[in-house]
Amino acid sequence: MRHLFLICSLILLTQLAACAQNSTAYITNQGDNTVSVIDIGHAKINRTIAVGKAPVGVAVSKILRRVFITNVESGDISVIDATTNAAIESIKIGGSPVGIAIAPDNKTLFVADWFSDRIVAINTANYEQQQEVVVAKAPAGLAVSPDSAWLFVATRDTDEIAVINTATLAITKRIKVGEHPFGLALNKNGSTLYVVNVYDNSVSAIDTETWQQSKIKVGQHPYCVTLSPDDKTLYVTNTQDDTVSIIDVVRKKTAATVEVGMTPEGISYDAASNQVLVASWGENKVSVIDAHTNKLKTHIKTGDKSRAFGQFILLKQ
Repeated sequence: MRHLFLICSLILLTQLAACAQNSTAYITNQGDNTVSVIDIGHAKINRTIAVGKAPVGVAVSKILRRVFITNVESGDISVIDATTNAAIESIKIGGSPVGIAIAPDNKTLFVADWFSDRIVAINTANYEQQQEVVVAKAPAGLAVSPDSAWLFVATRDTDEIAVINTATLAITKRIKVGEHPFGLALNKNGSTLYVVNVYDNSVSAIDTETWQQSKIKVGQHPYCVTLSPDDKTLYVTNTQDDTVSIIDVVRKKTAATVEVGMTPEGISYDAASNQVLVASWGENKVSVIDAHTNKLKTHIKTGDKSRAFGQFILLKQ
């Protein structure tokens, strides 16, 4: 009996340890004003959270244990406690917030206001402390340098990347890229910025020291982008192909193309499971890709019009 008890205890502890390592995905559902909370390890929804009107963007903070959601039609940011998975606060900023990113030092939350052409910088210690800068038409994707000193903004309607000093909010440089830039990704040391050019069917790879760039062809009407943890592989959603382009960064060539759900938009890499999650606007689901095999693994049903614009995966502590 004692032997059986020890075996059962060992199995239970193993299961609990595995659960502790599961990451969580926060998927915005623009059509029903909710966020689907997905247990990635078990490929299931744990909770659905009501947020503001027409949620789009996502930013997560492991340090703060907070998830920030942009609500484009209610002009606010929903704050979710990542420990309880409850919406605990709303940050009013007005306008039409879409893109969102948190600085690596966790001190500032940056929000792109689509129709007001501005970036709002919010103090994460006091949400009422806000600053703003007007950038250009239709700011979308955001990325912050590893030292939190620089903010990169994709300004869709001017086909540029605006480079902003986060201490002063001064625009120090504008970089011409492809037509209608949207999603952004920055590698770990901040040396390369990847820009998705929607109307060019390409990704621009920009050296952040020299500002020289090269282009990589992808599928039709690409939208969002994420990197593998080793910075060797780029994943790009193609909204009109219903695919994900998997790019070898060193060779700057597509290594594989994976069919996913209809109109894929948001995409993030889960380092705990080595899986890539893709939110499909047109089919209300998340597609899961095995990053080892580059094969579609499963689908997880979500809410209406799933977007998840931003890096939406939080690794549990």
